[in-house]
Amino acid sequence: MDAAGYFLPFFCGNISMSFSWTMIVNPTSGGGRGEAVGRRMAALLRARGVSVEVLQTRARGEVAALAGEALARGAHQIAICGGDGTVHEAINALIKADVLLGLVPCGRGNDLARALGVTGQVSSLADTLVYGTVRAIDLGRIGDRYFATVASLGFDTVVARAVYENRVPFSGALAYTLAVLTSLRGFACPHVVLAGDFGRYEGPIFVAATGNTAFYGGGIRVTPGAIADSGEFEVCLVPQLPKWRALRLFAKAFSGRHVDSPAVRVEKTRTLSVVSQEPLWIFADGEPICQTPATLSIAPKALRVQVPSGR
Repeated sequence: MDAAGYFLPFFCGNISMSFSWTMIVNPTSGGGRGEAVGRRMAALLRARGVSVEVLQTRARGEVAALAGEALARGAHQIAICGGDGTVHEAINALIKADVLLGLVPCGRGNDLARALGVTGQVSSLADTLVYGTVRAIDLGRIGDRYFATVASLGFDTVVARAVYENRVPFSGALAYTLAVLTSLRGFACPHVVLAGDFGRYEGPIFVAATGNTAFYGGGIRVTPGAIADSGEFEVCLVPQLPKWRALRLFAKAFSGRHVDSPAVRVEKTRTLSVVSQEPLWIFADGEPICQTPATLSIAPKALRVQVPSGR
């Protein structure tokens, strides 16, 4: 078999040269940018001497089937060309496989790629896939589902649902901001019981965001101290507060300065149990995961990701 058909890195220091990738492309990511980005990436990889197989999704939920087909053909390096939702599908399909994940961010949020420093023009993303280094990161787990970035509860879930259902235009943080403004008026804080390594909280919440990484909503630094290989979550808990004050906190969240407010409680934990008086949806990676009651836990070093060298 041709050497390009194998997972065959050449090592030089911390840099590995990768000669074969399977790329799963979501053509509708980023308002339709995915297909063009995928074509450009495939051309750049081939120009660098890399063998690349391109698989294209046709509908939401198809990533798992395509990933399974790639694994059955012996793929060991799978790149995802899409947004956080596409990456979320891929993670849950590949979690038990011996595979290296590559990121070609072109969706609305791209928050996992942002947290791992996989950013820039398509040419630099191609260099990362070819010359990057491997980083083992943690994942969050809820039941039998895994997530990479942030799990949200409370007002966050209302906003995430509006974005998920395409009820707001635009993309990234602008879409999230518009969803905040249109959803705030009718929101009522739910009563919950949260328990983790930090102890217990019981009462009404405005937001409870559980971060494996710092970002959600297209670059909003909601859990600024969360690091993807720390072995623990950072929880940003905002109890009930006046809505005008919530808007002020939201404005500060783009830079992560909201955690300096006395209204915000920040905790570290390896697990988080959530119980509510009525079932509440939990979103993670911008996707609906489950309803409460639920337990979130860290899956340490569960995924290998190709990141830029030197990070």
